[in-house]
Amino acid sequence: MAKSLRSKHRRKMRAIKREKNLVKEKVMLNNMLEAAKKNQDVEMKTAKEIKEDAMDTTTKSEYSSKRMLNEKGNYPKWMNQRKISQVKAKNARRKKKPQKVDVKAKRT
Repeated sequence: MAKSLRSKHRRKMRAIKREKNLVKEKVMLNNMLEAAKKNQDVEMKTAKEIKEDAMDTTTKSEYSSKRMLNEKGNYPKWMNQRKISQVKAKNARRKKKPQKVDVKAKRT
């Protein structure tokens, strides 16, 4: 930060303000904790419990990972037109690419 008198004064005042607000923030946090403990509607869980209850994400996408098309040939709704044109160009390059021929198999 700069070394001017104005910036030094601002820095000093911010430090004073931080100290003053620290007491208020501490009281507010304690009140929130007490209210959360009293409230029976909210269920408090540990990180381990949350991890065990995690949603199953092993479902297979309906869109192909290489072509980004579903079985009807449509692109996903979330994909924008620029990305669709990029994927189409990539797919066209894949089609044009010649297949590798096994030389040993041709000789026999």
